[in-house]
Amino acid sequence: MTEQNKEIAIQTVKDILHVLHEKRYEDLPSCVDEMEWDDTEQIRECIQGTLDMNGFDAFDEYGVPCNFRPQYEYHHKVEFYEHPEGFDAEYDLTSGGELVYLRLQLRFLYLEGRVTRIFHTIDPM
Repeated sequence: MTEQNKEIAIQTVKDILHVLHEKRYEDLPSCVDEMEWDDTEQIRECIQGTLDMNGFDAFDEYGVPCNFRPQYEYHHKVEFYEHPEGFDAEYDLTSGGELVYLRLQLRFLYLEGRVTRIFHTIDPM
């Protein structure tokens, strides 16, 4: 995987986290080329329900320092998994610096000489 492709993935994660932070779920499709989970109202219900149920206000933007309790080392970063068709990227979501036990999962496929960005899902960890 090239550094350029990593930068594309990280920028995509940043864009999605910004939209999630501002609770503009309907704008998620503008952050990627394709949506596998394309019902943004269902995404909003699932994500906002998880936030509300756990007493969190909003998701953090990319790179916000984490305040996990108990204290342990956590590398707040995008994880990459390469495969022959491209790569997947995963990012653990936080709110107020606390882990919310949801993971953003994206797919990046090499198609026609470029990287296609695909929103896969947000899954419980």
